[in-house]
Amino acid sequence: MRVDPKKVRDAGIDLWNIAQQYKRVYRSDLSDRTALKLAMLANPDLGELYTGCPIRRDGLPEVKKFLVGE
Repeated sequence: MRVDPKKVRDAGIDLWNIAQQYKRVYRSDLSDRTALKLAMLANPDLGELYTGCPIRRDGLPEVKKFLVGE
């Protein structure tokens, strides 16, 4: 299966923006790497497109819980 490089780049940009929002709004102590991983876990379609690897589909509740500190 071939993936359009533009779609991969766009997915990466979207994930980066989500990661920065997590840092800005929820947890300023997050590293860029951790925030990006959380963004991929919360958005598996974008994460799979960006990485080319499968990402679990049930991570969003855990990401929310982690970000708000419950």
